[in-house]
Amino acid sequence: MKNLTLIVFCGVLIVLTGSRIDHSTPIFAVEKSEPSQKPKAKKNPTQENVSKFMQAKLDSSKDVLEGLVTEDFSLIKKGTKKMIAMSNATDWQVVEGPIFAQQSAEFRNAAKQLLKNAQNKNIDGASLSYLHLTMTCIACHNQIKKSVVVMR
Repeated sequence: MKNLTLIVFCGVLIVLTGSRIDHSTPIFAVEKSEPSQKPKAKKNPTQENVSKFMQAKLDSSKDVLEGLVTEDFSLIKKGTKKMIAMSNATDWQVVEGPIFAQQSAEFRNAAKQLLKNAQNKNIDGASLSYLHLTMTCIACHNQIKKSVVVMR
C-alpha cells in the first residue's frame, strides 16, 4: 500500500520537474539554468485572475498529495472538496467548447472518485485517482497551449 503511494508520489514529482532536469548525466542530474529568459509580459486582469485561480487549485492539489504521503484522509478530502468546488466556479471556464467541457467533466469525475476513495480510507485507490486527476490537468493544459497557438 505504501509502495504504491510512494510510486505515485515519485511519478508526480518526475512529471512536475522533468522538463527542468538535465538528463545527460543521470546520476548527477542538475537543474538547467535558463540564462536567456525573456522578461515576462505583463498580464491583463483576466489572465491575472486565472493565474491566481489556478494557483489556488494547485495548492489544493498539494494538500491532497501531502495527505496521500502521510495517509491523512481528512487532508485528502479537504483538498479534493476544494478542487471540486473550484471546478464548478465560473473562473474555471477559461475556454469554452465541447473539448474543454469534456475535460472539465473528466476532472470532476476523477476528483469525485478520489473523494470516494478517501472517504473509504482506500490509500491505493486514492493514489491512483490522484494520478488520474493530475493527468487530466496536464491534458487540459496541453490542449489550451495548442489552442493559444492556433488563435495567434
